[in-house]
Amino acid sequence: MRIGVVGCGVAGQAAAIFLSEGGHEVTIFERFAEPRPIGAGLLLQPTGLAVLRALGLEQPALAQGARVVGLEAKTHRGRSVLDLAYADLHAAAHGLGIRRSVLFDLLHGRLKRSPARLVTGTEITDADGDHLVDKAGARCGPFDLIVVADGAHSALRARRMPQAYARLYPWGCIWTTVPDRDGIGVAGLLRQRVRGTREMIGLLTVASGQLTIYWSLPVAAPAPDKPLDLETMHRDAREIWPEAAATIAQADDFSRATYRNVALPRWKEGRVLFIGDAAHGTSPQLGRGANLALLDAWTLADTLATGGDLADFARRRSATVRFYRQASGSVSTELQVITMHREYNIGVAVFGDTQGTRAEGFRRLRAPFSVGLQGPQVAGSITPHFILGRGTVTR
Repeated sequence: MRIGVVGCGVAGQAAAIFLSEGGHEVTIFERFAEPRPIGAGLLLQPTGLAVLRALGLEQPALAQGARVVGLEAKTHRGRSVLDLAYADLHAAAHGLGIRRSVLFDLLHGRLKRSPARLVTGTEITDADGDHLVDKAGARCGPFDLIVVADGAHSALRARRMPQAYARLYPWGCIWTTVPDRDGIGVAGLLRQRVRGTREMIGLLTVASGQLTIYWSLPVAAPAPDKPLDLETMHRDAREIWPEAAATIAQADDFSRATYRNVALPRWKEGRVLFIGDAAHGTSPQLGRGANLALLDAWTLADTLATGGDLADFARRRSATVRFYRQASGSVSTELQVITMHREYNIGVAVFGDTQGTRAEGFRRLRAPFSVGLQGPQVAGSITPHFILGRGTVTR
């Protein structure tokens, strides 16, 4: 099958690798002359790590990232909102904090070693039948399948599926990475502090001695034409999180990001299939974007390799994606716990029998919402290395 992939991010690169090595003739298009990552640190869950394992990238990622053993959130007065350890779910479970640039470089190097053909400096603006059309009007193709992975702000989605829901979140984020001079990340926790429901600061260990700071702000605040009031921010940091104020004060500039809550009426339009954030952009507070993108890529390749079609792919991915999309509609610190539990349910076969540890994992939750969190597990057959697309991941 001749396949065109649009976008050289996490979803696009992973899909191009899997599909090309599955015997398909793949061309991946990137609008920048030199592909580059956008974003700061991110948290990979066991499912995301399982996809990296399938790509032969898990060990390099572990070597360059930082193991995350739990999530902690407190109010500015020190009251615990959540205290969740991966080990409470299973002794071998953990996440991985990693700089987006490192993940990008690992995927990009792997892409260059695959049979996929990379075309850079080509901004794809439309799909016309079995062809892609670039900004200059040139037609590329023909393709049997077009995979759109150009992100939450997808231009192709706006053109090919204008009825899609893609609302801009009212909250954006500023971020940067700083040295961990005070050893905040040594414990291997994703740490957050909140003041009320409108202020949140997070610190994620992403490498030895490195922390990514992320700070949620109303979407108007991170607007690129509006200067940040660093003096007020540093004052707020001292009030919200005095123990981390010196670490946060190291940052003299922040990158800015806005996000969209994306929901498509269907995964495909004609021969055009949407994956990654282009198909299901979610709140960054859930920390699931890269993981869902990796799962999309693996599931698509596996579906085609096992004789399935795009309808089968949609069936395999829809339930999980629907869950995270609904969670994005009412994002809170507590929902991170629910989504982490869902992530564990999806990936439970990585570690085999949970031996009752799942219930213990929620013993320390500090809120009544912990009642009834245990949803049904998604069934799936097990391959020798991992299961992803049918809802389970491997050991």
